[in-house]
Amino acid sequence: MLDNLDNTPLAERARLAILDAILKRQFEHDRLPAEGELAKMLNISRTTIRTALHSLEQDGIITRRRAIGTTVNRHVGPATLALQRLIPFDALLEDSGYKTRAEVSWHRGPVPADLAKAFDLEPGEVCYISEKLFYANDELAIYDRGVVPERHLEGELPEDAPSSLSDFSQQHMTAAIDHSVTAIVPLTKRRGTSTKLELASGTPFLRLHERHYSRTGQPIAYSSLDVDDSFVRFEVFRHK
Repeated sequence: MLDNLDNTPLAERARLAILDAILKRQFEHDRLPAEGELAKMLNISRTTIRTALHSLEQDGIITRRRAIGTTVNRHVGPATLALQRLIPFDALLEDSGYKTRAEVSWHRGPVPADLAKAFDLEPGEVCYISEKLFYANDELAIYDRGVVPERHLEGELPEDAPSSLSDFSQQHMTAAIDHSVTAIVPLTKRRGTSTKLELASGTPFLRLHERHYSRTGQPIAYSSLDVDDSFVRFEVFRHK
């Protein structure tokens, strides 16, 4: 049911593996196996499994009860997970019933003026810039730009750069992205607005400004996402 993690006892990798299985509905009756069985499936310790399950519980994905076991909270859906970047945006759109496709490109150049202003970057600073367009039924639903200052890159931009900034940081940057902080900015489409969303003038949309940090708290990459909320509605889970 779950792939072996090659003896790497990392709670984060275990959490992602279990989350992937949950999203694919691989657990019968939405009930997870016991900790010991999960540990055997992933070839890691029960302590690591326990840490991974605690993280999923904090995210609202599962509920653990003594004598009952661990169950999936189906009412906490992809719209909650997407804002935390726990699932890809194309998966979120597919879950909403749309036929999806994504276009991804990378290039080297000066940071766009609007992103330099939003993230307090030096105007004209040379960066590696990604552009991702997520379509729902052939209509642009999400416009995602990522920015990596050249000073944080190791070597040259590869031809087959991964689309995920997180994966890119692990493979090609001086430090990996450890955590991110997101600001939600409500906007309306106006003349001169730097978005590729195909909206009528005056139509509101959401812009997410994300700062991505290394483990030491250094900002190393940035993202700006424009979201047409007629396709995507984000949800937030919170404990009482």
